Order: sequence, then structure tokens, then C-alpha cells
Amino acid sequence: MLTAENYRIGIIADTHDRWIPEVATLFRDVDEIWHLGDVCAESILDELRAINSNLTVVLGNNDFTLSSPLCLDLERGGERFHLIHILPRHMPPQTDWLLFGHTHRPADEMHEGVHLFNPGSAGRANKGAPVSVGFLIRENGKKFRAEIALL
Repeated sequence: MLTAENYRIGIIADTHDRWIPEVATLFRDVDEIWHLGDVCAESILDELRAINSNLTVVLGNNDFTLSSPLCLDLERGGERFHLIHILPRHMPPQTDWLLFGHTHRPADEMHEGVHLFNPGSAGRANKGAPVSVGFLIRENGKKFRAEIALL
């Protein structure tokens, strides 16, 4: 249960076995890290665990050797988060945030009352999109907000 007034979650996806050292700098002060799939190599998870051992991972469509769930439902600060790699056709019930990867393009928008957030790709950008990661930031006990950081 989250009790801190201020909380930062580093959000990363689609590393595809490519480690960009700048991620360590960007994530150095996060309270936890969520990887939204297509890790493609355990060594990427080792790099993330070296930054913060509080690491949560869901499988992507290219994660053939990893042992993680396909999706997860989490709660932080009274808000509900659904983590998945590929955006589903229908919104999961009772969620405030749907976090996904797969498209390799950052997204931050509302749909049917659910906050959709994709941090983009931290390994291989797509269709002119920048290489990026994201953050969920809670300040002064307010609701989380999303932020994209370009690498």
C-alpha cells in the first residue's frame, strides 16, 4: 500500500535487448520500475534491478524466455493500474490507468475515462518516434500524472 505523498514510477517498454545507459540516470530516483514487455533478454532486467530492485515486468510478444505474467493489475495511492504489452480491444474493468507498449510510440491520452499511457520504446523507435521512457509521478498526495522523457 502506497503511503508516500510523493512517488515516482519509471515506466519502460520495448527495450528489445538494447540497453541505453541514460535510462539508469533517468530512473535513479524512482521508487519502482515497471517494464511493459519486449524485454527480450534477462540482462536488461539485470540492468533495471541494479537501479531499483522493485521491478515489475509483463511479457511482450517477443519475450520467449522470460517468466512473467502477460498482464498485471496493481494499485498505488488509491489508483488502479492495468499493465499489458499490447493494447486490448476493450478496456479492463475497474481501472484508472492502462499502461502498454508494443507500438514503439509514446502515448498519453484519455479514453472512456481510462488514462492510456505508453512510454514509447527504449530500444527501437518506430515511424519517426523518438526513443523514450516514461514516468508516473505523484506529488503532494495528488493523483498520478504521466510524463515522457526522450533518450
